Amino acid sequence: MVSESERPADDVFQMTEERCGETVVLCLIGELDLATVGSVERRLADLRRERRAVVLDLDRLTFLDSTGIRLVLSAAEDAQRDGWSFAMTHGSEQVRRVLTAAGVAERLPYADPKGT
Repeated sequence: MVSESERPADDVFQMTEERCGETVVLCLIGELDLATVGSVERRLADLRRERRAVVLDLDRLTFLDSTGIRLVLSAAEDAQRDGWSFAMTHGSEQVRRVLTAAGVAERLPYADPKGT
């Protein structure tokens, strides 16, 4: 088992934020999994309360597990139900493979990274 201190730097999760008018682009970098999904959930909840349009940029994710899939599905369902504007990029090749294998890729709203 590899300890946190031995993990390669490219596996470190980061979330950056860019505002484009009323849209917030959240760029997720690294691995979106059980250990990291909570911070994204909290930020999305804050932005939803602020009624911000959100684009979740998944293009730099290197890994997505079932908790990440649940996160994007829940955000998409919440947005549709509540009239909140949410979309995501198609993601890295790894992310696209996972979403396709899980059978959910066609159920998600997509946008380009700048929210247009």
